[in-house]
Amino acid sequence: MNIQQLKCFVSLAETLNFSTTAEKLNLTQPAVSHNIKSLENELGIILFVRNKRTVNLTLAGNSFYEDMEGLLFRLDQSIKKAKLLSEKYESTLVIGYTETVFEKKVLPDMIRRFKEKYPQIQIQLKKSNLTREKEDLLNQKFDVIFTSDDNLGKDIDFCFYPVLQGFYVCVLPQNHPFANESVLDIEQLNHQSIILFDEHQSPPTLKRMNKKITENCPDSIYTYGDTINTVHTMIKSDLGVSVLPNFVIGEDSEIAVVPLSYTEEVVYGLACLRSEERLEVKRWISTIKELLT
Repeated sequence: MNIQQLKCFVSLAETLNFSTTAEKLNLTQPAVSHNIKSLENELGIILFVRNKRTVNLTLAGNSFYEDMEGLLFRLDQSIKKAKLLSEKYESTLVIGYTETVFEKKVLPDMIRRFKEKYPQIQIQLKKSNLTREKEDLLNQKFDVIFTSDDNLGKDIDFCFYPVLQGFYVCVLPQNHPFANESVLDIEQLNHQSIILFDEHQSPPTLKRMNKKITENCPDSIYTYGDTINTVHTMIKSDLGVSVLPNFVIGEDSEIAVVPLSYTEEVVYGLACLRSEERLEVKRWISTIKELLT
């Protein structure tokens, strides 16, 4: 097994197209096919089901991809880090974030303050997937992540540092009859068109909230958005209302935000591995704590 084989495998798993993979890796299609076949023979497992028209991962192939993607990413980061070490920077800090409005507001200032104190540390920002954050931390794809505490659960492998305490609100088009209410009960949303955030992208508290909504609003029509930006756009398009943490929606003249009478706290913050010993990670967390006190 070699790196070229793994690169071919990961790329093909993502594109499901031999031609696209060959072009992406500057290889010929026969070379890609040879690398995949050699890898399958060496592993003794079938990674792809393929015919003249389609290419699909097998169950074993999908499992192998989830592990190898993180490994190759970390390898690439290690190579880049080594090059930076020889040129300018002493180290690199990879931060995973979820593109909430809160992050967009405060993260630039956090990074500026950190760089003023530690210019020798390079910062890399990467969008994280809520459902894979724990795995990505364990695989060292990220050094630290922004996440909610319930997304980590009681897993002792991680340390969590609270940054803010949020709550759930109803987000509506500005012209909605409920837009001027001071507070709403969940039951009042019955018969409304409700936009729920994709269950596969949701932390536990949001899943519980979605369940409570569907139980209390049996006569509503439900649609789903797979990103916060998608949900935001759907609301502005008068496609429905939604219930989200207050810190993921920013000010917008076309939408209204109304608190719910039902309260469940959402704690958002930073997480890293409990075993983390790298000085740059400790410096980042220390800087954030200083900014918040």
